[in-house]
Amino acid sequence: MILSLFRLVRLPNLAIVALAQYLVYYVLLLPAFRQAGIKPALDGPHFSLLVLATVLATAGGYIINDIVDFRIDLANRPERVIVNRKIRRETAFWLYFCINLLGFVVSLYLAFYVEQVYLANIFPIAVVLLFVYSTHLKRKPFAGNILVALFCAGVAGLVWFAERAGFAALAQRLPGQAGEVGGLITWYMAFAFLSTMFREVIKDMEDLQGDVGANCRTIPARWGLPAARAIAAAFGLGLLGFLLYMPLRQPQWFTQLSLLYLLFAIVIPLAAALVLLFRARDKKQFYNLSQLAKLIMLSGLAMLLLLSLK
Repeated sequence: MILSLFRLVRLPNLAIVALAQYLVYYVLLLPAFRQAGIKPALDGPHFSLLVLATVLATAGGYIINDIVDFRIDLANRPERVIVNRKIRRETAFWLYFCINLLGFVVSLYLAFYVEQVYLANIFPIAVVLLFVYSTHLKRKPFAGNILVALFCAGVAGLVWFAERAGFAALAQRLPGQAGEVGGLITWYMAFAFLSTMFREVIKDMEDLQGDVGANCRTIPARWGLPAARAIAAAFGLGLLGFLLYMPLRQPQWFTQLSLLYLLFAIVIPLAAALVLLFRARDKKQFYNLSQLAKLIMLSGLAMLLLLSLK
């Protein structure tokens, strides 16, 4: 039961979400604040509560997605179906409700803690958007893909937003340091958006058979695999160009180690993924390509760490 629950909420993905937020806070923002003598809005324990709220919203999104897509998943990935096999549908709904309730309580407490109660609206808005994604937007071309990509980019952006007052003070006291920190966060958000869009279109190609059967109008279901390949390639090439441009635009961010890591851990795998994109023909090949894209996304998080510790 416990292992099934971990699979339902995608525990490794939740760990990556938490890691990204801790990295932005402890490695980028907090050292800059200390250097400038600025007190963050959230201390360590309260920041962990922000991470918890983010993780709970993400977990709830995974649960409702599996509940709504039960029949589609039976066609696309029957071996990985949890709802109605390992965990009853009613139990999954109950978990979804409890997780979201806990997340809202945590977010409400944090809103009162920073004395900005209106910020408590962020959590229910996120929950509603994830619900709408699972029930409607996922079945439309681009809309669902873009929403997921924005959420992935927003994981880091949420930390920046939570500490916006401190960052504004940093910009006044140490503008160069603020520009460095803001630039790194923006770099990662752009990387997260583009890499997620690349993988999302690939996943739609992998799930084409089940999506067509469920009358989903995803990019490959509506316009065909050739168009989907071209769209995925556009995002992949855009990401590749972005990665190659950054060392030229911000050479001070990069050391020899980070340049080598960028080349061998991200650029070369991404170039290989673009080649495989046009060679993939069956579901297994698209699945392997999707996993490679996911590895590239994770490598980007490690790249942010290297850039911040230069």
